[in-house]
This record gives sequence, structure tokens and C-alpha cells, in this order.
Amino acid sequence: MYGNWAFSWVQVMAHNKVLLSVLWSGISLLLISGIALLDQQVSNQAWGWLLLSVVLMSVALARWMDSIKSAFLQLLMSLYVGAMTLGALGWAGVALNESSLLGWVILMTLVTSNLIHILSSLLREMARGLFQFDALAEALKLNNTPVFLSNFTTLVGFMLAAWYEPELVPMSWVVVIGAIVSYLVVLTVLPMILLSWLLEFRVGHSADRMGYAFVVKWMQSAPHKVKMLMFVLTLLLMGLCWLQRDLLPWFSQIVWMVAGMWLLFAVFWQSLSLALLNTLANFLALTAAVLMFVLFVPAHPLSVLLIMMPLGLIVDDGIHFFSRYLRAKRGVFSDSESAVRYAMASVGRPIWMTSWTVMLGLFVLLLAGQGLIQQASLMTMLALVVATLMILFVVPAFLIMRKL
Repeated sequence: MYGNWAFSWVQVMAHNKVLLSVLWSGISLLLISGIALLDQQVSNQAWGWLLLSVVLMSVALARWMDSIKSAFLQLLMSLYVGAMTLGALGWAGVALNESSLLGWVILMTLVTSNLIHILSSLLREMARGLFQFDALAEALKLNNTPVFLSNFTTLVGFMLAAWYEPELVPMSWVVVIGAIVSYLVVLTVLPMILLSWLLEFRVGHSADRMGYAFVVKWMQSAPHKVKMLMFVLTLLLMGLCWLQRDLLPWFSQIVWMVAGMWLLFAVFWQSLSLALLNTLANFLALTAAVLMFVLFVPAHPLSVLLIMMPLGLIVDDGIHFFSRYLRAKRGVFSDSESAVRYAMASVGRPIWMTSWTVMLGLFVLLLAGQGLIQQASLMTMLALVVATLMILFVVPAFLIMRKL
């Protein structure tokens, strides 16, 4: 997380571009050729909706990142990861059905989040004056551990879900293979492209340089409003729990899911308190999403699948925020306030962009007419709204107030 491995890795790739390009191209062609072996019963219309969702997210990123090339790269890498995953599924002999499309929805959001955080960090470093090659190494250094944790927790979560419910095995295969492919592509193919293709020159972009540090300034100027916000959110969650008391048996499953994540975060971050705070924020966000889903769509019963759908994105926001916060605390900022400001300045905007981009993609899938996909998209959208507000407002306020 803190070493110079990323700079060494970028130098190795820069000095061996031809050899590595040939090697990775051969591996890619071999893997993608497995599509010919794929047994799938998914309609072309369903694939079309997923493709439209990915394209619209890329168009939105062109505006939010102020970089057409970055948006094109995000689209290219999303399609590349999708093709590699399909080929790997074909070689593995996994049959795809309509229900496995939910795995593709999860993979789509996971890949989008990974790419946004990498590219946003790259553009921010370029806005601060670094050349693209140096900015690439810094972006990999900052995001490698959070991306790995996000992919790993999603992968393990769906492996456990398939173990509990065997009918989820095809969908879990999509998520597991896609998460592995996505992480490897971020470390290999994406850097190789960025070493050969220069993005727009970005020096002086204030949105990239300042991020969401203004939120900390607002907290400092109006601490009573922050306390009121936390009080209102607590009352709201308690009210939802009271309205849906019959859902209490489901909470035990949520508790088991997030408990394993707490242990993983504690090991990686070496901080029991911050791991507990992140896990609690994830639990509250997921619980609130489940309660609101039942309130809005009472006719549809809950399942482990619907609860698992938004978990990866919820965890992703917290992982990126706390990774930057810990980096600041263990670096040059010893006080919580400065560390929160650093985290909000460096990763607050990517978290916000990820949320809005994924929300746009999920909104498209709400129009797809596929009942299960619509339910899963709605659940994920609800969870994403709550999780983003928790990570960008409630958690920073709590860290500053408690000086953790």
C-alpha cells in the first residue's frame, strides 16, 4: 500500500512493452476464443440492455471527468473485461441462463467502480502537474489495495451465497471470474494502454485538485447541523425498523455477511476501530436499503440474492475512503480532521462519480422489463444512495467528532 512497487511495475512495463503486449494479446485471444464454447440461453434483448447501460455510463463519464479519452477507455475496458469473462466461462463449461444476468449487473458495476477510481486518481495527479506515466504509477499505488479488497469481498460473498443456495452457482461463476479478470486487467492491460496513449492534458482542473474537501469545511462551520443530520438519520433508520419488524429474521443473514468483512478489514488495515466503523456503516446502509425496498415493493419477497446484490458497491465506497484516511493518518497527517480532509479531497469526488454513474446504468436496467433485474437494480440503487451519504457525510463527521 505504501511502497514504491507501482513505480517499479510501471517501469518494467514501459521497458518491455512489445514483449508484454504480445504475451497479453495471445492470452486474451486464447481466453476470448472460449466464447465459441459458451452455452447460454440469454436473449439478445437482455444483452442489448446491458450494453446500452455500459455505453450511457461512459457518455456520462465523458462529462463528469471532462475527458472524452478517459470515457472511451472506460467503455473499451468494460467491453474487454466482459469478453474475457465470457470466454473464461466458456472454457470452464458454465452455462448461462436469464438469472445469471444478475451476475453481469454486479460485474458491470464492479468494473465501472474500479476504472473510475483508477482514472480519477490518474487525472487528479495530472491536474497537480505530474506527467501521465508518473501519474499512472501514483494511481496504481493509491488504488491497488482498495480495488483488490473490493473485488475480493465481492468474490467471497458470492461464493458463500452459492454455497448456501446452489441455484445461484451460475451467477456466482460470472461474478467470481469477472472479479478476477477485472483486477488483473487493472494491473496489466490498462497501464499498458496508458503508457502508449496520452490522455488530455489536465493541469489546473480545480474539481480534480480539490475534490470534496469543502464538505469538511462545512462540518467545521456548522457542527450543530452535522449533529442534527446524524440524529435525523438515526431516527429515520429506527422508524424504518419499527415499520418493518417482521424483517428482523433477515438481519441475522446480513450480520453474518458483514462480520466476515470486519475481520478482513481489520487484518488489512490493522485497525479494529476503523474496521468496525466501516462494517457498521455498511450494515446500516444495507439494512436501510432492505427496509426501504420492502416498503416500496411489498409484493416481492426478499431473498439472499437481493440482499447480496448491492453489497459489493456498498463495501467499495467505504474501502476507498478508509484506505485514503489510513494513508493520511500513517503519513503526514496525525490529526483526524486533516486526514478526513485529505480523504475527501482525494477520493470523495470519485466516490460521488461512481455512485451517479452506476445509478444511471441501473436506471436503464429498470426499463428492461426483466422482473428480477428490475428488483435487483432498485435494491442496488437504494443501497447506493444510503451508502454514499453515509461515507461522504456521516462517517467523516463521526471521525472528526470522535478523533479516531
